[in-house]
Amino acid sequence: GMDTVKLEGKYFSPKVKEGDSVSKGQILIEFDMEGIKKDGYSLITPVVVTNQDNFADVVFQTGMTVNNGDPLMTLIK
Repeated sequence: GMDTVKLEGKYFSPKVKEGDSVSKGQILIEFDMEGIKKDGYSLITPVVVTNQDNFADVVFQTGMTVNNGDPLMTLIK
């Protein structure tokens, strides 16, 4: 969520570390949503594609709740 960095890791449990290779479906982090909300932080989370120049287009799904396994975006080569 926005500004949750101010929590300094409170409510977050990373499952990978910097430099690890990850696979589709792998859990990257677990977090306590209720604790984050209780401390007054939004759960809205930005998604940033840092290598967008490698794709002809990035198509985002918008205006919906995303559940585990739902497509969030399509990267077109």
